[in-house]
Amino acid sequence: MATATLASPDVQTLDRRGIGLLSLAHVFNDANQSALPAIIPWLIAHRGLSLTASATLVLAMNLSSSVVQPLFGHLSDRRSLAPVIPASLFLATLGTAMIGFAPSMTLMLVGALVSGIGVAGFHPESSRFANYFAGSQRATGMSWFTTGGYLGFAIGPIVITPLLLAFGLHGTAFLLIPGTILALLVVRDLPRFAEARARAHHAHRHRSGTDDWRGFSIMSAVVALRSTVFFAAVTFMPIFAITVTHVDKAVAAVALAAMLLAGAMGTLYGGRLADRVDRRRVVFISLVFTALFGAAIVALGRFFPEFGLLVPLAIAFGFSIGLSAGVIVVMGQEYLPQRIGIAAGMTLGLSVTIGGLAAPLFGAIGDHYGLVPVFGAATLFAIAALGTSTIMPTPPHLKRA
Repeated sequence: MATATLASPDVQTLDRRGIGLLSLAHVFNDANQSALPAIIPWLIAHRGLSLTASATLVLAMNLSSSVVQPLFGHLSDRRSLAPVIPASLFLATLGTAMIGFAPSMTLMLVGALVSGIGVAGFHPESSRFANYFAGSQRATGMSWFTTGGYLGFAIGPIVITPLLLAFGLHGTAFLLIPGTILALLVVRDLPRFAEARARAHHAHRHRSGTDDWRGFSIMSAVVALRSTVFFAAVTFMPIFAITVTHVDKAVAAVALAAMLLAGAMGTLYGGRLADRVDRRRVVFISLVFTALFGAAIVALGRFFPEFGLLVPLAIAFGFSIGLSAGVIVVMGQEYLPQRIGIAAGMTLGLSVTIGGLAAPLFGAIGDHYGLVPVFGAATLFAIAALGTSTIMPTPPHLKRA
């Protein structure tokens, strides 16, 4: 019977090895996105870029992801694309490495575009397999997978900063080493991925219920607003630390890494919490504290510009916004139970990368008014996300349950 099949340990038990490998691959994939903001101070110093031009590189990386992400999600719903996972991981690291060697803004943009395509290809299919490997513990499993992305964001500046200090901008080439190794490890385990997909299809792992596009659209708006806040903080936290608290480039990376590591911890806690309470409540709480600590960072910049105060506020801000990271991925798949590839492409991809599209806007604010107004604007986006989250409906099939 279908009920017995669904209850089988193979399907319902969390596959720790599968989730672990995907989470580790997620680390190295998303490290490229945070490495770019950490590289920006060097590009400004050695390539003469303005804040607006530097933010345009973030825009290019996220724009390329936005264009191809729905396509990968759509294809993922129709056929197995597991080999895309290692190929995308390699492409993402290759593009970031190119930025350090590019002698012109045009070639830097090419590198950012290539990296963005790699990031885009990775998320939909890897999220689908994380769903398969998670079994019945979807929020917990997805929180581990999403934490991999946060850890990637955290280690990006930690890894790239010493390389830049030792080798200059050419130090970006070393990112290819872990990216290539992880891609090969995933290739080795592709038969395991095929087994997981076949087992899931045999057990009818696609949840029952119809797709709720209205609810998904509202949630996507929340994700886009939230990710705008996240990308603004990730892109400009190092520059904020340098210009407002007057520390050097290497020390400034500490604030970014602390914020992202705290975000990883928040993601793990949020996933466990969301398996016990209404997921919408977790998102609401996350955004309330994100707005509060965003405002606190603005107040620090205005009245108490001390790096020693910035780090704990960055940690609190990161933990707060991280609470909802894994939860929204699961919610997207619950709103679109028959289109989990597209749901993943939107929540981990398109809607998230929309946040990066606003980077030039924040860069222009920084060029004209300073870095404190940048975080003021980010706080306003957090408040807008908070307001929108209050009208997210419960997915129809969960209402019936």
